Amino acid sequence: MPKRHTDRARRTPVVPGTGRETTLRRRVGYREQARSILIATNGESTERDYLTALKQEPWVHAGRVTVIVQRGSPLDVVKGAAARRSRDDYDEAWAVCDVDDYDTGPASTHADASDVTLLWSTPCFEVWLIMHKAPCTTYLANANQAKARLRAVLPRWDKTRLDFSDFRDGVLNAAARAKAMDQPPKANPATALWRLVEALRDDR
Repeated sequence: MPKRHTDRARRTPVVPGTGRETTLRRRVGYREQARSILIATNGESTERDYLTALKQEPWVHAGRVTVIVQRGSPLDVVKGAAARRSRDDYDEAWAVCDVDDYDTGPASTHADASDVTLLWSTPCFEVWLIMHKAPCTTYLANANQAKARLRAVLPRWDKTRLDFSDFRDGVLNAAARAKAMDQPPKANPATALWRLVEALRDDR
């Protein structure tokens, strides 16, 4: 699980009664606000639509989940997530990125340094979608092969108009399948999106 962001010293204090408790002494009967999660992705259609729908599921226990699109490379996504987390005071920042043809080293290094949880999918996010419907264990040379595999298990799939109802009942199956496999970015096919599902289900 990602560490909570603890660098509070440089931030504007929260006015009592309008946000998180700002003192170490809790009021009687006060219930700590559920944690807040920021999810950044450079996927402007499929990833954005899926994650926006996923955060609204009834089993999501986080108090505030925000999905943003950060254009650019995986490194840009990680930097954008870190900056937005600091600016808007999120407890956790996540970055959802495809391996594709990127050098994963710079983004992974920056994610570790800035306390952003980086979730790779190899070669692309469609691997995660396939796993909602069926196991995905055969090597995929590129995103086009992954998309063809997804259409084989979901012929009506349209990258520009994702229908979350096609995937809702398979989220936990996808998480179990993805968790049991070798992990990205080195493994292919692989996806770390199962970690996000576990975090959203966590009621701490």
